[in-house]
This record gives sequence, C-alpha cells and structure tokens, in this order.
Amino acid sequence: MTQTYLLEWLDSVVTLTLNPNKTDLRMITPIQSRAIIEKATEQTFFIQSQFTVQVFSLTKEKQIKILVGNYYSSLLFLLDKITVINRSNELHRDNLKEVTTALISCLDELIIFVESRFANYLSVPFQIIERKTYRAPIIDYPSSKVLCKLSTDQIALILRASDELKILISKSMNQVFKTIVPFLSTPNKNDLSYDSMRSKAYVAEERDKEIAIETLERMIKRIKEY
Repeated sequence: MTQTYLLEWLDSVVTLTLNPNKTDLRMITPIQSRAIIEKATEQTFFIQSQFTVQVFSLTKEKQIKILVGNYYSSLLFLLDKITVINRSNELHRDNLKEVTTALISCLDELIIFVESRFANYLSVPFQIIERKTYRAPIIDYPSSKVLCKLSTDQIALILRASDELKILISKSMNQVFKTIVPFLSTPNKNDLSYDSMRSKAYVAEERDKEIAIETLERMIKRIKEY
C-alpha cells in the first residue's frame, strides 16, 4: 500500500520556498509569512495525527521501523536545513525570522513526538543520539538564563501545578513565577513576562496540557532508568 508523504508541505517550504539558493526571499511578503506560520501550526497537528494512523495501518514490525526511521531522518534533515537558513545573513526582515523560528519549533515538536511515541521503532540509541548533530541553539540567550524547550503556556502549567502541590513553596503563586520566570527563555522568546505567563496557566489549550504531560512522563521514564 502506497502511503502519503506527510512532510511534503514542510519539505517544500524548507528546501524551496525559504531556500535562498532557490528563491528570492525579498519577494516573500509579511502576509505570506503569516500564512506559512499558520500553516506550520496546522501541519504539526495534522502530521502527528496522520502519522499515527500510518503506523498502525502496518502489521509488520519491520515495516513500522522503516516508516518511523525514514520520517525521523527526514525531520532531522529538515531541522538542520532550516536552522542553517535561520542563521544566514539572507534573513534581513523580522517576518522571515518569525517564519524560520516557527518552522524550527514545528519540526522540533514533531521530532519529540516521534521520539516519545515511537522510540521502540527507532534504532535506539543510534538515531536519537544522532539527533544531537542536527540540534543547534535557536536563539542567542544570556548565560544567566536557562533555555527551556517548552512554550510559555506549557511552562506556566508546570509551575502552577508545582505551586499547588507545594513542590515549590513560596508565599504566593505570583512569587513563584516572579522568582523563576526572569531566569528562563524559550526557543521563541528571550525575555519572558512572569505576569503574562502566570495568567496563561489558567487558560491553557488542550494541546499545551498534552505536551506538558508528555514531557513530565518522559522525565518520569528517565528517572526510572537512573
């Protein structure tokens, strides 16, 4: 059975649309940039859903390993390409930087998804360790800050739960955020507002809850391996 290549749109955007050797990036308008960012968000959810369907449509473990391995390698390749583009001197406009940053976050989330859901079908530890050669800092951040790979909404959920369960003890939840947040940065933002993050802890979307839970589950699994 022939399977649809789910990364077709991402592949095209990274290797053609945003490739300075293939496209005159000056021709990409802010409106087009916003459309790409919105599409990237849609594709992140679509790919995760459809990839799971593809995996479970196969009955032989060898077939699943090939499918998962191929997608994992492709995601690493695309992440490497867009990271190089993000660092290039071709991106002079803020809207293009926003596009490349959004795509990096999209690809990184998909890679984490494959690692967490289908690790048993990867050539562990080779393929996951190999990922380190593709990973690069998305932003420059002061040495006094810790780069957290979660979004502000996801961090907010974890800090809120830590406060309510008295894992982090302070005179108030506001104090917890005020003390910790200034020392954090995310892949998309260097300077975080503790007040804004605290408010997001109460209006988080279901997808942010899922990612926060998946992250904690991966931490639990790692601790069990110690």
